[in-house]
Amino acid sequence: MPYKKFWFRICKKLKSVYVSALPPKSVREIRAESEEILTNTIRIQFYPNSWDVHFKRRNRQSDGSVVEELYDPKVDAVLQEVARLAGQMGNARVIVEGHTDASMKGRVPVQDVRELSLNRAKAVRDALVRQFELEPARFAVDGLGWDRPADDDHPDNDQLNRRVEIKIYTPEKE
Repeated sequence: MPYKKFWFRICKKLKSVYVSALPPKSVREIRAESEEILTNTIRIQFYPNSWDVHFKRRNRQSDGSVVEELYDPKVDAVLQEVARLAGQMGNARVIVEGHTDASMKGRVPVQDVRELSLNRAKAVRDALVRQFELEPARFAVDGLGWDRPADDDHPDNDQLNRRVEIKIYTPEKE
């Protein structure tokens, strides 16, 4: 077992002695009851119109041979960093917001775009819970579609908007 996954499991077991189980809450409830203490924009390149962080693969040439790799080869490192942050925050609530670019604006129904961004947020949450054994009730997901662009004036605006933001809120009041 890789060292870091082993360390996450040990920390989780130790924390379970000190941290009580949380009831699930909606995004609206979390935002109404708590203050945001951290926003971390993460970039996971999803295969177009897909939300699976590990399924899609692509081939690339390397030293004259074809090598198969994840569509985003950095996805596991990104997820590990988010899990580390979430693990450091005890009972803090985590909202995973999915975003999409506006390249199909006017050609695709808004509801379909929001559903895609919601599915991407769910995929990130599910990967964190599954791989790092984090408590599912700490996470809530939201799909914002193309409503909140990262930077309208940036030349790579579409690429920047294919993102997931992790927002951490203060632990619930005792």
